[in-house]
Amino acid sequence: MKKILFIFALLNFGLAFSQCTITGADQLQVGERQIYTATNSDAAECLDCYQWTYLDQKILLESDTKKNDLTVKGAVPGSALLSLEIKTKDGKSKCEKLIKVIAPTSNSLTNDNVKCDIGVNAFKEVRATDKKVAFEPETAETNLSYIWTVTYRNGEIKKSAEKRPQFDYSNEHVIDKVDMEVFLNRCSTKISKSYNSNFWYFF
Repeated sequence: MKKILFIFALLNFGLAFSQCTITGADQLQVGERQIYTATNSDAAECLDCYQWTYLDQKILLESDTKKNDLTVKGAVPGSALLSLEIKTKDGKSKCEKLIKVIAPTSNSLTNDNVKCDIGVNAFKEVRATDKKVAFEPETAETNLSYIWTVTYRNGEIKKSAEKRPQFDYSNEHVIDKVDMEVFLNRCSTKISKSYNSNFWYFF
């Protein structure tokens, strides 16, 4: 019995030792970028033996997902669970980090030096493929962050933080409404557009 307990203890120790740790900010604003790093990089079998993954839309992975560190951008407010798997000589190390993505600071400003003229009043639809549409903000400003929300007639909702996002559409999968939220420093504005039944048929 003692022998069995000793083996279990060794297994538990090996399992605990194989776990990795992710360092980086616990909180991230929409549009903000942060770098997250694996702390036990010495245990990795090679320089690109890392695999960062995230399956939702709260954050965007902007750099090489097979390296020791990763640049992450906040996209949509909410909780994001970032995962990392490292190949080691003894197998694999796995770890996770919970990141809270928050909306940018409210429009109510106390600093007179902060400019709030975002200068975006509209967006347009551009055909990307036969069944994809791209939405494009009508502005020359480049230092802006976006959150697009597309609502389909069947109730489905899709989001994107790209400047010029693409979404599926068809006569059977009709887009009813598009919201574009634009962020600059501590300012934000929201522009919405609704579509009638015939718009996508003739688009």
